[in-house]
Amino acid sequence: MTLTAPRRTARKAGIDLPVVGLGTWRTFDHPDLDRLAQVLRASREAGVELVDTAPVYSRAEPNLAALLHADREFFIATKIWDSDPGAVEAVFENQLRAYGRSSIDLLQVHNLNGWRANLEWLDRQKAAGRVGFTGVTYQLDRAFGLGGTHADLTRIVADSLVDFVQVNLNAAESELAEDILPAAGEAGIGVLVMRPFGQGELLTTPPPTEWLRELGCTTWSEALLRWVLAQPQVTSVLTATSRPEHLRANVAAARSGPLGPDEAAEVTKYAQSVRGSLAQR
Repeated sequence: MTLTAPRRTARKAGIDLPVVGLGTWRTFDHPDLDRLAQVLRASREAGVELVDTAPVYSRAEPNLAALLHADREFFIATKIWDSDPGAVEAVFENQLRAYGRSSIDLLQVHNLNGWRANLEWLDRQKAAGRVGFTGVTYQLDRAFGLGGTHADLTRIVADSLVDFVQVNLNAAESELAEDILPAAGEAGIGVLVMRPFGQGELLTTPPPTEWLRELGCTTWSEALLRWVLAQPQVTSVLTATSRPEHLRANVAAARSGPLGPDEAAEVTKYAQSVRGSLAQR
């Protein structure tokens, strides 16, 4: 029997999404499309229809589009990156053709790059029915030398300019839980979380098995995922993988429910110690 992912509501968008989503960064650029198709099959069976990608993720988006061409069952979240209007339109038209769709479910301004003009453009596409929902993503200030800042994100959320925000959040990097998450929750803006495992870095030094058992967890990845889900404003956690068994394990972890406050505090301490150790290497 396949376990299905619990769901949460993004109030402003008015839709329910699985609390576990499928990320594609550094995983869906894999050359074996049959292997990636197995991941999508496992996602479909587990009710994980949310998949997030971007044109700048190497071959990830072309691979995903080839596998999901004209497939309307998946909720596709992708991004625009350019600040030149002509380039933005050209990339978007290519995405529509590649997916075999007349609209994209969620289109996000990647790392807030050119966000003022791009959000105006997104609003026009939404009004025309070519975009279902609008969003922005934020990892850190001026990511990759481009994009916006924490202050920009704060303004976007305060003015409720988008339906979703996607942010970097994990037990070792929890700063955005202090201001952005509460503000998004108040506005009803959906929150997608990237890097729940610190792009894999936090998994390099797992705690003792007995310690995990005391938390009510089987694995360190389960503890980290359930830590994110302990933030009530989070709609979905994006877990990038190219292995069906990892997808199923993440769904099983989510079904165990969020960590309690005491358990979450313990996970925070350990995760921050891992991050500190890695920084000293």
